[in-house]
Amino acid sequence: MKRRLLIDGDILAYKSATMAEVDTNWGEGLWTLHADENYAKSLLYTEIENLKENLETNNITIALTDSKNFRKDVLPTYKDNRKQKRKPMVLGVLREYVMEKHNGVIYKNLEADDVLGIMATEPSKEDRIIVSIDKDLKQIPLSNVTRDGVNVEYIPEKLGNYHWMIQVLAGDATDGYTGIPNVGIKTAEKLIMKYSNVPLLDLWKIVVGIYKDKGFTEKEALQQARVARILRHGDYNKKTGEVKLWQIQ
Repeated sequence: MKRRLLIDGDILAYKSATMAEVDTNWGEGLWTLHADENYAKSLLYTEIENLKENLETNNITIALTDSKNFRKDVLPTYKDNRKQKRKPMVLGVLREYVMEKHNGVIYKNLEADDVLGIMATEPSKEDRIIVSIDKDLKQIPLSNVTRDGVNVEYIPEKLGNYHWMIQVLAGDATDGYTGIPNVGIKTAEKLIMKYSNVPLLDLWKIVVGIYKDKGFTEKEALQQARVARILRHGDYNKKTGEVKLWQIQ
């Protein structure tokens, strides 16, 4: 079976763009920051070639995040904490480079993670492997994921849903959604670890119960679940760019 790598282009481009930046002290208090876009491209290219070699395939798709994000409609404050953070100077150039030279894809209204999740779970005759250091990709059920670009982990359906519910409880400060305040990853794991092998709807009832015990409503839990969920096949209409928000079946 042909193997295809589904690569998180956001992380790849950001890493290469950051590594290409050089700060220079010219003396008398004058500092500058510059980046060589050709060097940045070479860093990105080398990373891609290493992944191909380590995972034994030349077939890749690199996902990038769209300028619009459906999660802002679910939770208007989503990622507001990133607005003032400076982006690496040549990040935009590297995104264009990925799209033009390395089979880059962008889905309307989606983040790169969602593109990876959809492509990894849609029917295919390929053996598809998600390549990302992002812990959120471990919630994609029935998928193969590598964080180090060498070792591949298979995610069973119940384990994927368990990782999703961990994020629903703990939230993600980096992405600007709270989950249950003061409940971090370790606390969330303690709360539901013994339920990691139960069906999703049963696990969801347990998570909602925890929300209610902490003074929150099921509606608030559902909002966090929709923001935390990495999209899967069936959650998105490629023609219209519309997302089918998760709801209890």
